[in-house]
Amino acid sequence: MGIKDSTQDKPQSRFSPIDIETPYDDLIPKVTEPSVQFYLDAMRIYLGICAGSLTMDEAVNAVEHLKLNPEYVSYPTNPTLVPIRESFKNKVLENLKTLSKFNLLTRDAVRSAYTFAFLMEETPITQTDFDVLKVLAINPTISLVKCAEILQMAPRTVARALDRLRERHLVRYSAILDYTAFNIQSAMLFFTLQEDVNWEEVEQGFSEYGFTKSLLKTTMTDLGYVSFMIPNRDRNMSVFHDSIRSVSSTYFDYSSLHYQTGSGARSNLSLFENGQWTLARVVESPFEERIPEIDKLPVLLICKGIQPEFGATELAVGSQLQLNARAPPSKISKSLFAYGWDIDPRRVSQVINKLNSRSLILPYVAVSGLGLSSNFCFEIVCNEAWRDRILATIVTFPWTMYYLSSRGIIVWSSVPANHQVEYYQVFRALQQMNGVEIVQPIMTISQRGSRSTIDLTRNWKYKEGVWSVKPEDVDLRQYLPS
Repeated sequence: MGIKDSTQDKPQSRFSPIDIETPYDDLIPKVTEPSVQFYLDAMRIYLGICAGSLTMDEAVNAVEHLKLNPEYVSYPTNPTLVPIRESFKNKVLENLKTLSKFNLLTRDAVRSAYTFAFLMEETPITQTDFDVLKVLAINPTISLVKCAEILQMAPRTVARALDRLRERHLVRYSAILDYTAFNIQSAMLFFTLQEDVNWEEVEQGFSEYGFTKSLLKTTMTDLGYVSFMIPNRDRNMSVFHDSIRSVSSTYFDYSSLHYQTGSGARSNLSLFENGQWTLARVVESPFEERIPEIDKLPVLLICKGIQPEFGATELAVGSQLQLNARAPPSKISKSLFAYGWDIDPRRVSQVINKLNSRSLILPYVAVSGLGLSSNFCFEIVCNEAWRDRILATIVTFPWTMYYLSSRGIIVWSSVPANHQVEYYQVFRALQQMNGVEIVQPIMTISQRGSRSTIDLTRNWKYKEGVWSVKPEDVDLRQYLPS
């Protein structure tokens, strides 16, 4: 087991167009703005895969170039993971023609052209597929054979249902990791900008900061957030905290920093009946003293702190499970090799068992493609008692992801459009409760992708429980204009 040199054959120019060829290159506008080039390159990669002019290995290498662009932090995307569909390809081509015809070459216009091309049309789910999904929602990593036994189906039938769930309904199998086990602290900063602050400059600084995992700020709301992964808590957190405090006083009217203490994700498919979502019963009286009994399944991964026997290898394997919790060890081994890791499938299997046995990983199923078209994020600053009551209520909603801190709880929720107002009002009503200090919403925002863990940590070296990062490296102030 070892690490190969992954610096060879990397593109020399960070933001020039990716050096690939597709039959549709004459439709790609010529631009000089790196953020615009990012989305055009993403479309070229997808078109190349569709046309067969790019092998999957070539496309994966092209995506590695794509990740070098700072725009990747603001909008992480991987066109190799998008299903190959004629309808998607045609939408990409139509949108490219529209961009050129009307000379719409701003970042927002080109990003919209890319994202709107892959919007899914609602497809009714079959009973067989739904039955399989219900089992997966309880145990996302269950084997085909075991799932088939439970449902009294043939394993081949289950396998086909899995393919349809992924392609037709965008069902994903992901996982949450306890980063603290690897001496990494996850943090989230919610903020609103001061009136005279140039957001583009701040966004650029966050994007170039080497510890930024995700970044979100829309024109529809004043509130935004940025998440970080800070290694070596004992050595670096004071510097990080001081720099956040300094940056906040310079750029933000409001800032609220959360250090993760736990997290989870939950779908409640019992609300889906005859192709429609019903309203969760707790919406009528959402915060009763009695905790609703949903079932006995674990829904929360508590941060346990540094586990010395879990290092860079275990984190690398865990990062791939975050992308696909059902990926077999052989596939994970192959994916890691592309990143420079030489870990054989047997070792991968051992690491997965190790992560599971120590409860450092929590698989989950994302079902937002199943008619859950309305999304929002809430930052809720509250005491511990209210945090637990909120958690007990939101896990009965159609789909939620939650991030706990000593300041409260952050919730992402996907709900059907016709129930958006009811669920939204549940959260807004919290503001009136004694023990709840702040309720801040970001509407129409789902818990979207971020820089992958392996991308974020690829330049960190690990030895005896410590990452090769100096405290001065985590000072955010050096990345923002003075």
